[in-house]
Amino acid sequence: MGAKVKVNLTDEDKELLVEALLSQGYAYEVVDSELKDLEYELKPGYESKVKRLNALIKKLHN
Repeated sequence: MGAKVKVNLTDEDKELLVEALLSQGYAYEVVDSELKDLEYELKPGYESKVKRLNALIKKLHN
């Protein structure tokens, strides 16, 4: 995965982004990719985020 870039998004921007990801079917792939990156890095402190992403991916899979 590339370098992380900090982007300031408004709540409206975030809502539009989520809607686009869901409507185009990319949300699952993005979450899955993020989850794999975190599991690969095995950095301490990521356990909570991995658990939350796992729960999210289950919701997206349905």
